[in-house]
Amino acid sequence: MKSFHLACVLIFLSSCGSLGWLGKSEEQEKLETGASSPTVIPQGLDKPEFNDPMPIPEIRDYRGLANSEIELGLPDALATNFGVEQILIRRLGDSRWVFLDLPVATVWPRVLLFWEEMEFPLSRLDGRSGLIETDWIAGIDGDSDGIYESLNAIRKPRSEGYLYEYRFKVRVESGVRSGSTEIYVEEANRLREASVDDNLVWDGVSDNQDLEAKMLSSLAYYIGERIAEGPSISLVAATRQESKVDALIEADGTVLEYKLDFNRTWATVGRALEDAGVEVVDRDRSAAIYYVSYSSIENSKAGFMRRLLKSENKTEGGRPFRVVLSPSTNTVRVDVAVGDASDQEPEDLVLRERLVKLIKEYST
Repeated sequence: MKSFHLACVLIFLSSCGSLGWLGKSEEQEKLETGASSPTVIPQGLDKPEFNDPMPIPEIRDYRGLANSEIELGLPDALATNFGVEQILIRRLGDSRWVFLDLPVATVWPRVLLFWEEMEFPLSRLDGRSGLIETDWIAGIDGDSDGIYESLNAIRKPRSEGYLYEYRFKVRVESGVRSGSTEIYVEEANRLREASVDDNLVWDGVSDNQDLEAKMLSSLAYYIGERIAEGPSISLVAATRQESKVDALIEADGTVLEYKLDFNRTWATVGRALEDAGVEVVDRDRSAAIYYVSYSSIENSKAGFMRRLLKSENKTEGGRPFRVVLSPSTNTVRVDVAVGDASDQEPEDLVLRERLVKLIKEYST
């Protein structure tokens, strides 16, 4: 029995040592003391190049938050434009387009099917640039509905009495919001007797804007009917997924760069502020500035329970900010500045970043 008990004690002690109960191993001590010295390769041996697969970037404290204490509440919900339907026809001035909350790779095949089912002859088809051009198609003169019906004479002989002919150019582009698509249609027409020079120059303005609107609405309705038919993806069009707005990280914080003209950017930012529930106190279009009041609690679209949970941290009203647009040759820069720089607090810089995120997420 004594031998048996002694054997059990020895087994128990050896197990404790293997589990580290009797003391720290050499590996544990190295982990607690920090990084070990780098390996030194002796002279005369090959020295391979070492690349750090997970480099730690240098942190720029552009918000001035170092050594500051900030009380953090529950995180804000990811901004999403809940009020936007999947397919809309938007208009700004004389410009119209179809907005789809779907990626270009999904929309492009359905646009092609529209023209194929209409039996329109195509003179140009470029999936990489998202361009489609039809050939000249004979039709009647008159209102847009009548012209569309004459062009849509599928599997019917076209009348020789048609005095006009029509041509369309379609652009399928990535939208302002990431993962969305915009479709533009341009129309041209002429008398059939004048069909001499086929070198048509597209100038961005339709000859018949009512017919352009009719074709856009028909295209939007067609795509809407076929969304539920199942996924159909174009690998060629999938290369054009970039958004028309980029978030640039700079020394003073995040700024937005819109690849649009000033009129479209001004309207887009204003609509984004409205949809996000940010209070616009004033606006100065000549100076390209929106004056807003914002706080993550006051302007949050969260539900009642979330507001109740955060009520103890609620501040009185929002903080003043200026949303400044700076147009350049092909882009418009959108920056957010704290309204009163003399009364700026560390929390204002956090709110600024959230406001920039909201503008980008709600832009359509």
